[in-house]
Amino acid sequence: VSKMVPTNDKGRFYAFGRVFSGKVRAQKARIMGSNYEVGHKDDLYVKNIQRVVLMMGRFTEPIEDIPCGNVVGLVGVDQYLVKSGTITDPDCEDCYPLADMKYSVSPVVRVAVETKNPSDLPKLVEGLKRLSKSDPLVLCITTTSGEHVVAGAGELHLEICLKDLQEDFCGGAEIKVSEPVVEFREGVAIVGKEDCLAQSANKHNRIYMGAEPLGDQLTIDLEAKRLNLREDSKTVAKNLRDE
Repeated sequence: VSKMVPTNDKGRFYAFGRVFSGKVRAQKARIMGSNYEVGHKDDLYVKNIQRVVLMMGRFTEPIEDIPCGNVVGLVGVDQYLVKSGTITDPDCEDCYPLADMKYSVSPVVRVAVETKNPSDLPKLVEGLKRLSKSDPLVLCITTTSGEHVVAGAGELHLEICLKDLQEDFCGGAEIKVSEPVVEFREGVAIVGKEDCLAQSANKHNRIYMGAEPLGDQLTIDLEAKRLNLREDSKTVAKNLRDE
């Protein structure tokens, strides 16, 4: 399943994806979400697929089953998937999930949203959940201060997302939107020519630091989450030495 497509039934989604093996029909299935890891139970469900539909533009056609190689829409699994996932037969306990799709852009333009009427806050929270399902690139987060933030890949993308949020997902609640804020991100492309110097408060200790790009393998390990920099510093140092 690569994306969630809103249905005419408010709040429900078709799980849209491609069949890679066998046939898919209305049956019990093993649903592995994007956070599922082999050997764990998190983000793993065994539930029923209610219906199978053939999606043709704006129209859908119910169908009994669809063989491999075709794209398909599944009804009844949207509440178990956030954006994407892998679905197999219920007895395939040794199956591995397919890797999530990688995009060449990131959600870097952010706005804060709030309701004009405080009593409409539950509608906004539910609307943000639906918006997050409907778009694979949009990012909806709640900060520690309770502020609701929507991030998109650009101002046009963000404008479309906010329009959908207001008109389709918030149940008529009016929302206020802050000015867009673009995150500033920079990286290291070449080895630095000079070292930086930092001194302790008593001037007795000096720390020299240089900058250079991460190796390709280290980057791959970070993206695959085989290496977690949020762990204890000694554990991270040991993992870096071992790798």
